[in-house]
Amino acid sequence: MPSPNAIPRSRSKRGQVLILLAVVLVILTVVGLWNFDLHKILRIKHLARNGGDAAALAAARWQAITLNLIGELNIVQAAALADALNHGLSNSPVAAAASDLQGRLCFAGPLAGLAAAQLAAKNNGIHVQPDFTRSLLQHATLVRREYPIRYTPPYQNPPGTPGAWEEYADMLEIIGRLGIAADPENRRLYADVSSSDHYLLNPAFYDAIASRDWCWFYFNAMSLLQTYRSWHDWPPLPFFHDPEPINSEYFGLGLRTVPRLLALPTPASPDNPATHAQAWAAELSALTHQTVPPEIVWVETRWFCYRDADWFPWTDRIPERFPFIEPVRNAFNYAGADAAVRIEATLRRVSPGASGTTVGWTAAAKPFGSLHDQQTPPHRFGLVIPAFHDVRLIPVDTSSAPAGGSRPGWGIHIRLHLQPYLQAGPSALAPGCWYCDQLHRWENASFRQEGLDWLRQFHHLCRLPEGGGGSGGSSGGTRRGH
Repeated sequence: MPSPNAIPRSRSKRGQVLILLAVVLVILTVVGLWNFDLHKILRIKHLARNGGDAAALAAARWQAITLNLIGELNIVQAAALADALNHGLSNSPVAAAASDLQGRLCFAGPLAGLAAAQLAAKNNGIHVQPDFTRSLLQHATLVRREYPIRYTPPYQNPPGTPGAWEEYADMLEIIGRLGIAADPENRRLYADVSSSDHYLLNPAFYDAIASRDWCWFYFNAMSLLQTYRSWHDWPPLPFFHDPEPINSEYFGLGLRTVPRLLALPTPASPDNPATHAQAWAAELSALTHQTVPPEIVWVETRWFCYRDADWFPWTDRIPERFPFIEPVRNAFNYAGADAAVRIEATLRRVSPGASGTTVGWTAAAKPFGSLHDQQTPPHRFGLVIPAFHDVRLIPVDTSSAPAGGSRPGWGIHIRLHLQPYLQAGPSALAPGCWYCDQLHRWENASFRQEGLDWLRQFHHLCRLPEGGGGSGGSSGGTRRGH
């Protein structure tokens, strides 16, 4: 006879079914949320890729446009000087005006590319990143405050009008206030200085502190780790050689100026025994469609030319064993102006316990062209002439983007924070500066002792990277490619 307190079997089974159903519903809910997050991540990755590629192409397109305009103005200048020489004059106001306009284009053109890159990224669903925007606006402030004192103006404005650096800062501020969605990955700020000869100027030193990379110290700064006591031990900073401000810091064109055509290689082919002056006269005559006298090579003016440090065989930059399907054709085998951008998109995940996810994408593009024979790279004779007719995406590893990405705040740290630190110690370091935070950590004796203790036990685990080195590169990290 069943106990009066016993639960009927049917009710017990119903309770078990309810528990099982609840567990199944929880599992299905978690799976559903995970699936929702997965699709959301894939969508954000798709947007980041499209937005990054579009931004890089937009910036490179403006580089091509600007190079062609500067080339056209070189031709205008040659025609104006030829006309002046034919009339017995040694200079031309038209040539001077063309040269001044070229100086303006070296900044205005790339910054138009910076603005176009933001529009392209936003049109592809990429939102403004506050950190990117803040970095650009901070640099605009630095330009306005420091550059008029430190650097020669790249062009001259009439008296009573804003100077070149004020105009440059204004352009940066206008773009920054609209919001930065695509951060320039290959910017070259004038204040950026890096050197392996002084640890405070070596970005890898700060990276090693941040990541506790004791093996970096083992190979590169073991004596420093062993003997350092305080900020008084640092040697003085070397003298900074300021660059000649010809190129924009963002998506620069890699140009220089020469006073005479005699400074450039002859455009004559090896089979042509023409003299230097005659070869240039023939080349400019073909470009200007008028007779250019050979005396033009001795006329002093300002010709805009390619800078050898930037325009060299592209294969010299491409990493060894890089998986190109075909060899680079001679007509396109040149590194020079290119545009690299970084996209970061953050999404909130709805799965229980999941944190936010940041999706990044780096893209690069460059203008392509050739001289009139379709076989000669555009920089072959040094002088910029209209030659660019196409823009293509390129692997980031073959671009001028530095290893590990660009470094916001590095130039400000070098120029504004290090000298007070060397004079007054860590108390003078600026708050909110990542590099200053690493120096605060470095000044902690227990931090350095931690590294020494680790190396005493585990130094045998340290291995040099393939190919030797061990310096970690000038900017840390590894190269990226896609």
